[in-house]
Amino acid sequence: MKEAKDCRDIQEIREAIDEIDHQILASFGKRLEYVKEIVKFKTDPDGIVARDRQLELLQKRREWATESGLDADLFEEIYKMLINW
Repeated sequence: MKEAKDCRDIQEIREAIDEIDHQILASFGKRLEYVKEIVKFKTDPDGIVARDRQLELLQKRREWATESGLDADLFEEIYKMLINW
């Protein structure tokens, strides 16, 4: 895939965005597979919810978002939705 700055027209940009979105959704699907499997290793109700892990995960995703020049608040909300789902 070309770098954004190397695209020659709007169609190339749209195609790249579509490809990236497809990769993102495929990654969410792969993530869900792991989420379903992790339950096998959780033996008590507190472990299933894992509040400490959730807080750690959200903080790390905020850091990653910031490092990537993204809105940390937005991505925290996205990950909260994923966790609740």
